[in-house]
Amino acid sequence: MSGNIVHIAFSDFQRATAQEAAADFIIFKQAAGNSALTIDDYRWTLTHLFTRYPKAWSSPAAMREAFLSWINKPIAPATYNQRLSYVRAFWRWCVEERIQPPDPDPFRGLKRRNDPGRFRDIDAAKVKELLALPDRSTWAGLRDYALILFTLDTAARPGEALQLLPADFNFSSLAAVIPAHAAKTREERIIPFSATTAAALRQLLRLRLSEWGESTPLFCTETGVRFNVDAWGRRLKRHELRDGTTFKPYDLRHAACTLHLRAGMSGEVLQRLMGHHGPQMTQRYIHLTTDDLRKEQSFSSPVELLASARKRAPRRIK
Repeated sequence: MSGNIVHIAFSDFQRATAQEAAADFIIFKQAAGNSALTIDDYRWTLTHLFTRYPKAWSSPAAMREAFLSWINKPIAPATYNQRLSYVRAFWRWCVEERIQPPDPDPFRGLKRRNDPGRFRDIDAAKVKELLALPDRSTWAGLRDYALILFTLDTAARPGEALQLLPADFNFSSLAAVIPAHAAKTREERIIPFSATTAAALRQLLRLRLSEWGESTPLFCTETGVRFNVDAWGRRLKRHELRDGTTFKPYDLRHAACTLHLRAGMSGEVLQRLMGHHGPQMTQRYIHLTTDDLRKEQSFSSPVELLASARKRAPRRIK
C-alpha cells in the first residue's frame, strides 16, 4: 500500500463501528466459502474480543494492547493460534477495506505457538458405560445415544456430524456423506457406519417430526433447531460416569481413533476416515497406552527371545 496512505489521519479511516465491520467481514467470509463452523468461530471470537475490550477498535495501538491482554492468560496453544489467526485476518481485511489504517500492525512479532495437540486416552469400559447413560425413551436421549454411536463408528468431527441432513445418510450402503460445505477440509468424503449405529439412526428418523423438513439436521434439538457443538458439549457433560468422569465432543473422536487402532485399523485408513490431508495430523491420534506398549513389547522383545533367564547353579554342592 502506498506510503501517502500511512500519513492520512486515523479519523479518516473510521467509517464503521467494530460491530458493523465484523458483520461485513462475516458476510465476506461466507461469500468466500468458509464452512458454517468456521463462520461461527469467527463470529464468536470477534464478539468476545470487542465485548470484553470495546476500546480495541479505537486505534491499532489500542488493538495491540487489548489483544496482548486477551492472550496473556493460561490458554491452550490451539486457542491462542485461533485467536491470533481470526483477529489478524479480520484486521487485515479492515485495512484492505480502508476501515483501519495499515500502520502500525497490531500483531507485529506475534507468531503461532507450537501445538502438540490434545489427546485424551479413554478406556473402552468408560465408553461402554457412557453408552448406557442416555435415556432412550426420550427424543434427546435417543439423539445423544445415536450421535455417540455415530461418532465412535466414523470418528467424525462434532461440527461435521451436527450439520448432516437426513439425505446425507445411505442405509443401503451403511455410509454417510460429509458434504464439502460441512467438512473442515472443504472436501467431501464418505464415512461408513455399522448396522448397530444404523438401527439407532433409523429409530431417530422414525420419531422425527414431519414439519421439520429435510433441511433440518438429523442431530437437532427437540424443537428442530440446529444443535451446535457447545450445546452438544453441555449435553455430554450431563452424562457423568459413576467415578465422575465426563466427556467432551472431541473426546469421542479421540476414543473412536484409539478403539479403531486397537482393533487393527491401519494408520492410512484412519487418516482417510478422519478426513486428514496428511499423516502428520493422524499421528496425534495414533497413540498407545503404556499397557499396550508393555504387552506388545513382551511379545516382540529380542532380549526375551535371545537371552531368556537361565537357571542359577546351586551355591553349594552336596
